[in-house]
Amino acid sequence: RPDELIAVIGPNGAGKTSLMNCMSGFYRPQQGRIVFDGEQMVGRSVHQIARSGLARTFQGTHIFPGMTVIENILIGRHMHMRSSILQAFVHFHWAQKEEAQHREVVEEIIELLEIESIRHQPVGTLGYGLRKRVDLGRALAQEPKILLMDEPMAGMNNEEKEDLARFILDVREARGIP
Repeated sequence: RPDELIAVIGPNGAGKTSLMNCMSGFYRPQQGRIVFDGEQMVGRSVHQIARSGLARTFQGTHIFPGMTVIENILIGRHMHMRSSILQAFVHFHWAQKEEAQHREVVEEIIELLEIESIRHQPVGTLGYGLRKRVDLGRALAQEPKILLMDEPMAGMNNEEKEDLARFILDVREARGIP
């Protein structure tokens, strides 16, 4: 159902990550169908699936360690951007305006995840729990209809797990993302 929160659990090697990789287009299933929002997903590219409203986080963090928190989360906005790289490079007025609008969205996510104090820090300097929050922020920046989180709490201490569980519930309530 649209508001349902689902967990896939099982032992190591059971195929949980493979399932998420199939759902998000990183793997192609050998048989069967994957239907999201009434549309067949098998055969679509990762980018097409993301544009349809599916975002994900990974077991590890797939972020850019040399870039700041803001820059990493802003990358999640790329599919919503209309200006080309050349237009942004030349800083046409509308490209600057568009970037400012995307930064507003990113700032809302930063506030939601309570990472305001580290927004300008390179992600590589952060602890694992904070990097996982940045990874979640990047996924949220896509404005997904559904969010897949692969082992979101793996490698975290108890305090980080409690914080992330709270943020997941906050995201669900604030953004309506199951």
